[in-house]
Amino acid sequence: MKKYLFIICVFLASCSSNQRDIAIWEEPDYNRIAANTIVISKSPLYVTYEYKNIGVEEIAPVAALYCQERGGKQAVLYEITMHRNNSRRATFACQKVSEF
Repeated sequence: MKKYLFIICVFLASCSSNQRDIAIWEEPDYNRIAANTIVISKSPLYVTYEYKNIGVEEIAPVAALYCQERGGKQAVLYEITMHRNNSRRATFACQKVSEF
């Protein structure tokens, strides 16, 4: 569990870096994510996904896009919980991040 949180923190930190730091990353496989993910609940303040057979690091870019479309906010992983049938639920909070 701590390993996943660390990976998400590193990923989200890299997303908030300056644009002059160009990061090369692979486009997410949206078809695979869509086949293994269900949106459980959403609002302008958060989004919760239920997923199976993929990792939370694959859902993080989708959550980032969702929050970006809700007023330029960033997705912050709030909670991961186990659910029935070995699925997991990840809740991402959409937060406005102040610039330094």
